[in-house]
Amino acid sequence: MKLKLVLLASVFALGFAFSANAGTVNDSDTDLVPDQFDNCLTDANGPNDDSNQIDSDQDGYGNACDTDYNDDGDTTVADFGIFFPAFTGATPDAQTDHNGDGDTTVADFGVFFADFSDPSTPTPPGPSGLACAGTVPCVP
Repeated sequence: MKLKLVLLASVFALGFAFSANAGTVNDSDTDLVPDQFDNCLTDANGPNDDSNQIDSDQDGYGNACDTDYNDDGDTTVADFGIFFPAFTGATPDAQTDHNGDGDTTVADFGVFFADFSDPSTPTPPGPSGLACAGTVPCVP
């Protein structure tokens, strides 16, 4: 009886110790990817999305929130020069596929246009929760 009680108390104490150190897990965009591992903190691109953490240019920013195709830190006319041929089908480019469906379509244009629409305000990619974001290749 005493052995069972000691064993039960030990298991309870061990479980309490693990849960006390677990802390909270933040997931800002509720995409089931914890922020510190999420390459796109404000746009859902988790396991339930076709764009599940896809990062075609390996810069640490997921395609879902990266319209800076030339990696200069801003979405500009130069990026439109990359987007437009992919959109028309002339030159397919995986990094312009923001929703992960395999094609650059009107849905992807909406994402690009939202970042491109105000050229007076720089629109950097992201934000990303990865510490290596902005370096190529970003290997978490």
